[in-house]
Amino acid sequence: MRARQIVASSLVVVAALVSVDAAAQSAERFDAKGTWMLGLGGQADEHSNQAFLGTYDIGVGTSTWLSFAAGHSLSPADFADIEADTLSIGVDHRFEHIGFRLAYEEWGDSGVLETEDWGGVVYFDRERWRIGVGYETRDITIPFTFTGALGRTFESEVDVEGERYGLDARVALAELWTLYLGMAEYDYSRNLNALPRIESLNLLSASTLTLANSFIDQDRSIGLERRFGRVALNVRYGTDVSAIDDSEFETFDAAVLFPLGWRADLEINVGHGRSDFFETGLYAGLFFLIYSR
Repeated sequence: MRARQIVASSLVVVAALVSVDAAAQSAERFDAKGTWMLGLGGQADEHSNQAFLGTYDIGVGTSTWLSFAAGHSLSPADFADIEADTLSIGVDHRFEHIGFRLAYEEWGDSGVLETEDWGGVVYFDRERWRIGVGYETRDITIPFTFTGALGRTFESEVDVEGERYGLDARVALAELWTLYLGMAEYDYSRNLNALPRIESLNLLSASTLTLANSFIDQDRSIGLERRFGRVALNVRYGTDVSAIDDSEFETFDAAVLFPLGWRADLEINVGHGRSDFFETGLYAGLFFLIYSR
C-alpha cells in the first residue's frame, strides 16, 4: 500500500513524490502562485516489468500546490500478470513551520485488481530537519470467477479495506549532506491468505515497479543525498515484508539528478531487488523535470 508519499517503494512512484516534494519545498523560497513543473518518466527491470508516469504540479497560492499524476504499469504473465493504470490528485499547503498534504489515487486493472486510496500527511519542518506523519486508507477490489456445481461460470468480487500509518524524516547532516528515514505499518480488514488469486497477486511484491501496490505488512527505508552544486546523488536501501507470507523484499538503488539547462533536470536511477525466494534482478529508469522558471 502506498501513501503517495507517498513511498512507497516503486521508484517511478517515488519520482512523482520527489516532484511533489520539490514543488512544496520551493514554496519556502518564493511565491509559488503560477509556477508549474512537469515530470515524465519510465522504468523497467530485467523481467519485463515496466512503468511509465507523468506528473504536473502547479502553484495556486503563495504556499499551495496542486499535483496531478497519471501512469501505466504492466507485469508479464510469469509475474503478477497485470496491466494497470493510475490516476492521482493532491494538494499541498505549507504554513511557516507546518504543512499538510492530501491525496486521492485510483490504481489497477478492472479485471484483476483495483484500489482506491485516500491519504494525508502532516509535516513539521525547520531549517535543518523535517518530520512527516501520514495516514492512508485503501479500498481494494479483487474480481474472480468460479464454476458452480452444474458447470456454470460465475463472476464475483472480494472487497478488502486497508490502512497505512507512516512516519518519514529528513535531516541535514551538513551543508551538502541530507539523511532520509522512512517507516510504515499496514493493517487489513480480512485474512489475506483466504482471498482468491492471492498467490498471483502476491507477485506484485516481486518487482520494485509494482511493489507499492502489493500487500505489504511493513516497510523501512534509509537514504543519503550528497549535493555537488546543482547535481544531486542519492542512495537508498529499503526493506518490505509481505502481509501474505512474511517474505522480505530488499532494494538498493542509486540516483543522480543533474541539470539539462536552467529550466530542466534529468534523473537517472538504477537499482537491484532481492526477495527471500529469488533474485528479482536489476532495474533502471529515467525521469525528466521541466520547470516554468
